Amino acid sequence: MGPPTTAELVQDRSLGDLLIHRSVVLDGLDAPQRAARTVLADVLDGKAEDQLFDAMLVASELIANAIQHSSGAVLIRVEVYEFGAALGVVDRGVDITAVPVRPSNSSVDEGTVAASGRGLFIVDSLASAWSVEETENGKIVIAILTLPAGPRR
Repeated sequence: MGPPTTAELVQDRSLGDLLIHRSVVLDGLDAPQRAARTVLADVLDGKAEDQLFDAMLVASELIANAIQHSSGAVLIRVEVYEFGAALGVVDRGVDITAVPVRPSNSSVDEGTVAASGRGLFIVDSLASAWSVEETENGKIVIAILTLPAGPRR
């Protein structure tokens, strides 16, 4: 049995209760990554400061992928739970099979690092789970970042 999926983590309440839900439109912004970092800093402040850098990096990579492989990121959805956060980046790309299930950071030659294509490798490394789902007008790539159990400062 593999690691839990994003849907399983949310549906079986492994992340606890939903504390904050925020959606921010990125479509048409000159600096969508900056807008995403701002909303993440706002919603994770005091709740998940240890994971803030990871969340910002994951969001930036998902937005960069949406810009490079579709017409750009349309929206970021951030849900903060007691024990984690779910980040979703929506774009207008309709081919969900274009997103690799097992990303890698190597080029065709074993042992060399690719010049690009590391974004999902980074997401895969930092997120507890991630997935891609169809939406009405495109797709959403969702990454789950879990927080350590126990009291947080």
